[in-house]
Amino acid sequence: MNRDRAEQKMKQNGLKALIATSNANVFYASDMYPYGKSFALLPLDRDLEPALVTSISGTTPAVLMSPPWFRDVRYYGEFYVVTRFAGEPLSEAERELVKAQESWREAKESDPAAIITRILEERGLTKGRIGVDESNLRHDDPFWDKVKTALPDVETVNARKLFTEIRMVKTEEEIGRIQDATRITEGAWEASLENVRPGITERDFAEAFQHAIISGGGNNSSYLGIYWPPLAFGRRTAFPDIAQPSDHRLERGDIIRFDGGCTYRGYPCDMARTAVFGEPSEKLERYWGALFKGEQKAVGMARRGVEASTIFEAAVGEVRRFGIDHYIRHHTGHGWGIEGYNPPIISPTNHAKLEEGMVLCLETPYYEVGWGGILHEDVVVVTDDEPRYLTTFEGELRAVG
Repeated sequence: MNRDRAEQKMKQNGLKALIATSNANVFYASDMYPYGKSFALLPLDRDLEPALVTSISGTTPAVLMSPPWFRDVRYYGEFYVVTRFAGEPLSEAERELVKAQESWREAKESDPAAIITRILEERGLTKGRIGVDESNLRHDDPFWDKVKTALPDVETVNARKLFTEIRMVKTEEEIGRIQDATRITEGAWEASLENVRPGITERDFAEAFQHAIISGGGNNSSYLGIYWPPLAFGRRTAFPDIAQPSDHRLERGDIIRFDGGCTYRGYPCDMARTAVFGEPSEKLERYWGALFKGEQKAVGMARRGVEASTIFEAAVGEVRRFGIDHYIRHHTGHGWGIEGYNPPIISPTNHAKLEEGMVLCLETPYYEVGWGGILHEDVVVVTDDEPRYLTTFEGELRAVG
């Protein structure tokens, strides 16, 4: 979590604390990716301890898979794990599971709003403004009324947008996880290309791709949901983003394309590469070269203070100048993070200025029905000077087989 930025945003908005409710924001704030409805409280004052409230049915993420940095973790609901026979030697995670069950049995609290209210009282946060991420709370959720009734001098304000603003600028830990996701994805792409042969199906290619991701320590999950992995051959590459692998067989001259990537420790990857089986056609070489020039123009401009719209116009202009005069796009990149797309979108109407530490996925896709789709997408970190690549630079169309 970018805690310094979170505190800066709280001060700017007159908030004494933030409460995360969505899975992504709870994970961002606490390091724990929860099962079920959870709440992460982050006070502005660092002398006040943060707190996590989560379901007792979801102890495994808290004690084993993604332990929070918060020391104060409280549970609600009802779920039973037998601990009375647990004797040493126990693993550290097993000890934490026993502690979680025992703390829940003592409190036997069913209402997370009551726990949140108690925590706010304990920390003296009974007056002033508190930002509550409304992502996982409907407007008629009883949480709002219960907190207001118990703490009438507390003003709760929507904070989902504020969490989005905080998450736009990444910490080095976040950048490292995204880079690891890109390295695993690149390894899977290389492993899949090594399996290329005449007649191989998209499913065969995808199987090698996914196996390599698991072997590399990644997770086969994506913001694309069930449409995974986005791999395709030949004319099917003209379907944007989600040409789900089929039994379509590879032929000489076919385009091979993927767009997306794996997830590593909660952070996904979004990169894209294009290859050709055999010799590329003159059109493919020319079009790929134009798209690459446009994408690299965008990459070269990804510096602190540059407007998103300026990058868009330059990238599209470069593609048109170098060989696709009818090229048209709605954006040529986007910010990236836990949930996939982040602001800023690199579009003609977005005049937001880039900030140091933003992670951008820059791209110039082209899709033509009856021919195919090609793109080259890199992931970079915005700096004061040259952008920092998280993907490995690749400067030519790959021909395989």
